[in-house]
Amino acid sequence: MNRPRRQPGGFTLLELLVATAMTAVLAGSLYATLHVAFKARRSASGAVEQMRRVELAVELIRADVESALVPRGLLAGVFLGEDGAGGSASGTDTLAFYCTGDASQQAEGTGDIRLVEIGCELAEDSEQLVLLRRATTNLLTTSVTESDAEVLCRNVRSFELRYFDGMEWQEGWDSEMWDASLPLAVEVTLELERADGAESDRGGYWVSRIFRLPCSSVVSGMQVEMGF
Repeated sequence: MNRPRRQPGGFTLLELLVATAMTAVLAGSLYATLHVAFKARRSASGAVEQMRRVELAVELIRADVESALVPRGLLAGVFLGEDGAGGSASGTDTLAFYCTGDASQQAEGTGDIRLVEIGCELAEDSEQLVLLRRATTNLLTTSVTESDAEVLCRNVRSFELRYFDGMEWQEGWDSEMWDASLPLAVEVTLELERADGAESDRGGYWVSRIFRLPCSSVVSGMQVEMGF
């Protein structure tokens, strides 16, 4: 008796093509999903990084401003805030003042009173603005020494300061014109460039804070507007 022939096992060419096409479609869908997820992660990380940098820079400025000394005496000079709106770059104000600092680990020849200068300059390796802080600790030296610059924040779009005199906000402050007095409060506004580098009238993350100066000597009856 003749035995029936067995059909050969395996997949046909058409089945293999269909399976390959389905695998390619699934792989493409998975790649698109992962691409969107990683892009969203990078965008969120960039936004958080901008926020962290700005908040840290403003917190360092707050510590100095709230420690400002009354501009009287040998080691307490003028409190000078200059409006940079009329310069080559809009929104790049500068501030120079004397304040107290931590002297727990001071080096020889330095003290706990220092001259602090805060302002923006162009970075050496690019055309972007950086926010710098310079602190001079040895105020009694007879030689001219250049203080080291500390970078507080990079990619700055604008840095603006305003000063409250008890009734209204001033764009600048010169203590010599205010009877050697400090402003009642200082408003700091710091804005960064957009993280994606796109051109826009609106920059990236920004923050605005108001810091009160404890040593201010403005007339107390004019403090109603600020609620102090």
